[in-house]
Amino acid sequence: MKKIEKDTTFWVTAGILLLFWILITGRLHWQHLLVGAICSYGIAAFNNDLLLRPAERPLYHKKTLWKWIVYFYILVVAIFKSNWDVAKIVLRPKMDISPGFIKYRARVKKPLNRVILANSITLTPGTLTVEMEGDIYVVHAITRGNAEDVSEWDMIDRLVEIEEAELNGA
Repeated sequence: MKKIEKDTTFWVTAGILLLFWILITGRLHWQHLLVGAICSYGIAAFNNDLLLRPAERPLYHKKTLWKWIVYFYILVVAIFKSNWDVAKIVLRPKMDISPGFIKYRARVKKPLNRVILANSITLTPGTLTVEMEGDIYVVHAITRGNAEDVSEWDMIDRLVEIEEAELNGA
């Protein structure tokens, strides 16, 4: 059995879970608190390997925080544009679809940012990240144009900019 690393991240997670327990039960009796503490500890211990350690977290400097806000704003805009494009395809009498897969390599280095990119692709209607192995992505797209656009998506450049800003200390 693997030893549980009980660092600050672990205890903060357990504490947040306990607060959530108190919020949903609405009781402060010692028995409820004891059960909540045991459950919170157990859940934090069970999911300990999934918690983001400080070295894995994105750095939140003023410049990178603004870049993250811009990234998510552009992502929301891209989601709305893709929704519109998919709606036009679906509502046409002759649906112009040419589904296919594309395999490409992204320059994103940090594992968390790779996952954010994969989820951003999947959130955008008409595209779906099927597989991510290191820096290689396999994406399914509803049209050939969508498939070709994914590999040159400007969101990749934004994530690379964020990583460079984090490395340079913003």
